[in-house]
Amino acid sequence: MERHPLPFACTTNLADSLDPATARRFLFKVCFLPMAWAQIQLAFRRFFGIEAPALLAREERLTAGDFAVVAGRAAVLGLADPDALAGELMAEVAAKPEGKARPIGFRTA
Repeated sequence: MERHPLPFACTTNLADSLDPATARRFLFKVCFLPMAWAQIQLAFRRFFGIEAPALLAREERLTAGDFAVVAGRAAVLGLADPDALAGELMAEVAAKPEGKARPIGFRTA
């Protein structure tokens, strides 16, 4: 990784599980947090071209990836109603694991 001639990026949902020797090899470590209400409003306008329903203000785990998935689904299903789109976003959040880390690497029997 250190000798790669071009920028090199990796992503994980399990950064806390990385070996410290591995983590030291990355020059930048960026953590993306869930969106604040102002960001949700901007993303809703950007992805769907309409204002976000107020019920999304209470949603604390939305990410840009959720919007991308729902925008694709909405295009296929022909969804345009703000409340239906908000429902799809909340379903996307509800489908996320509750932070349960799965073991990675080799395990003994």
